[in-house]
Order: sequence, then structure tokens, then C-alpha cells
Amino acid sequence: MAQEKMSTARDTILASIRKSRQEVPAPPPYAFAKLAGDAPANFIAKAQASIADVREIASIEDAPQAVLAILAELNVGRTVHIPPTSELLSLPWDRAMGLNVTHTPPTGVDTAFSSANYAIAETGTLAFFSGPRTPSSWHYRPGREIVLLHRTAILPRLEDLFARLRASGGIPATLNLVTGPSRTADIEQTIELGAHGPCAIHVLVCG
Repeated sequence: MAQEKMSTARDTILASIRKSRQEVPAPPPYAFAKLAGDAPANFIAKAQASIADVREIASIEDAPQAVLAILAELNVGRTVHIPPTSELLSLPWDRAMGLNVTHTPPTGVDTAFSSANYAIAETGTLAFFSGPRTPSSWHYRPGREIVLLHRTAILPRLEDLFARLRASGGIPATLNLVTGPSRTADIEQTIELGAHGPCAIHVLVCG
């Protein structure tokens, strides 16, 4: 008898919980606040705040001369490393007189040239997809990386990037998200650049 009363009381409590849960209205769908200004302007501001050098060029064909100008300003070697299968090799490199293009993997004192698949305006982040023509290791090897970014590839938020990936069938084997130069403050809370990758990032926004 006591067991029956306990079971009835338990059923009553559980039924009350289920009823109260059913009466709770579902929360409204989350909506992101709109970014102030356009996505490219936000990206440039955020990237510069992360100590990245950002420059705008009119056309993708202006990239070789822009790369040479950056190296000349920094007074470093006029050699840029590009993977041997990269589509960037089709650019008019002959317009950048004095610039040497090599396909050997870069070291910590070298400059590499790459292209970002997308960028995130909210954080000034570059997104790189791995692939047969775009080895991920080249984003960690060089001491300096110059990145070509199409203006139309700048998305408002990270969520927009994942929405694009879902629509295209899923993420690549490796997705690198890079916000400014590599850095760490593990030792005495002092910022050191180039801890796990390039100590300098230069972005060429084209279009």
C-alpha cells in the first residue's frame, strides 16, 4: 500500500513537471546584430588592430608589384615562396622586376605568398582551406606571410563562413583561422611575435 502511494505521488510529480515544461514558450530565433559599416571596412580595421599590415589594390594582377613593394619597404630579400602547384603562379610576376619566385618550402627568415579563401570582418581573421594546391604547413613555416584576399570573400562573421561550408558539402581537411601575426605571452606575460608561425602578416585586399 505504501509503495502504491509512493508510485502515485511520483507519477503526479513527473506529470506536473512535464506539464510545466510544455507550457514554457520556445525562445525566439537568435539574430545577430548588424555590423556597423560594410564588411571590408570592418575587416581592415580589425586586422590592423591585430598588428597586420593591410593594403588595398585595384586588381589581382597588381599583386606581384605590391609584393615587391612590401619587401623593398622592409629592406628584406626580394624572394617570395609559393607552392609549386599554387594557382598564384599564373599571376604576371614578370611585372615585378627584381622579384624572385621560388617553390621551395619557406623557413623562418623567408616570405611566403598565399591566398585566403575567406575573411571574417568581425574579428579581422583570415580563413585558409587546405588542399592539393594549398598546403597548410606553408602558413606556419615562413617568418613573413603576404596574403591575397578578394574583397568579395570578406564575410561578416564566423557563422557565415560555416554556413558557406555547409552549403558546399562540409569543411576541408584543415581549416586555418589566422588573426594577425603568430604570438604568445606565455613567458612573463610579454608578447612575443612569431611563436608558432609568421611574425608578420601583410594582407592585399583586391577588387
